[in-house]
Amino acid sequence: MKIIIVGPNFVGGGLEKVKMLSAFLQSIGHQVVVISLPGQTLEDKAWYYYQRARTHLGSNEERYFKKAADLLEKKIKKIGCDALICVETRLSYVLTRDLNCLKIFSCESLIDELYFSKDFTDLNVFRKLREMELEIFSKSDYVLFPWETTENYVRKYLWQGNNLVTIRHGCTPSKKRASPFFPPSIITLGSLGFYWSNRELLSDLTRLSPYRIDAYGHYKPPSKFGIKGYARAMDLLCNYQFGLNTISKDVFRQNHFSSRVLAYLSYGLPVLSPDWMKFSNSLKGVLPYNENNFLEVVEEYSDSEKWARISDAAYQQALELDWHEVLKPLQRIIPLE
Repeated sequence: MKIIIVGPNFVGGGLEKVKMLSAFLQSIGHQVVVISLPGQTLEDKAWYYYQRARTHLGSNEERYFKKAADLLEKKIKKIGCDALICVETRLSYVLTRDLNCLKIFSCESLIDELYFSKDFTDLNVFRKLREMELEIFSKSDYVLFPWETTENYVRKYLWQGNNLVTIRHGCTPSKKRASPFFPPSIITLGSLGFYWSNRELLSDLTRLSPYRIDAYGHYKPPSKFGIKGYARAMDLLCNYQFGLNTISKDVFRQNHFSSRVLAYLSYGLPVLSPDWMKFSNSLKGVLPYNENNFLEVVEEYSDSEKWARISDAAYQQALELDWHEVLKPLQRIIPLE
């Protein structure tokens, strides 16, 4: 089959999903074309940044959904395909159009993140975007979620369609492994610019912890966060003894997914993740914590024997979540003809 994958072209879980979907589908014999936004040409980049600026200045995300759909519909019909996969909501409204192909929505997040953001003020905007999101759900042949907890959240609160499927987000186990060292060092990956990164929690942990906590991401908070800028290579995880995940406490994020947890596991790096996050609590190699017991957890598992056991469990979990394994259910959805 000829498959088009639409997705973002900037660092994050969505870009990784696009790359892994493309590689897997090609490996089993499909022809794959990737359409990214922003695109590679100067014209495509200019279009994207102009539209995003208009959206930001006018606080009109609905307009961008439709403009992106208009552009993508033209590109998709010009190329032609048997199946279309759209990754991330704001690039997926094109799935509501008549495209004469199998339509798959890879739902990496939900509009709920707008509602729970501290910057959110307009309930009417949220309601309209929710309507558009549900329209994407209803007009897609399949809606894919990165973890069962997200699918369960959608079924409980938003939509109970028969087209909902979980195909777990995966990782690429590294040949290099983290190693024990005392005193331990802790790393956190990912942008701190979004509400769900819980900068307040990170600030509290950094203040309380006698152990080094280094943050890597493109957001530049005050120096108290120990920000190191971009992580140029993931192998730097080998220099740390724990990977830290901080997440907000709203009901959506309690039930959603975090790709950086899997990044830590792929190096056999024990993961410190909040005990209110259901997704991470189901994984081997993860140490649940809260504001009150963080130091106790770190110190208990800094013991070399306990650290080695939890590190081995983390790496074993990464092997079980290898992209080549977790994407196999796609073969039932997109058969090789």
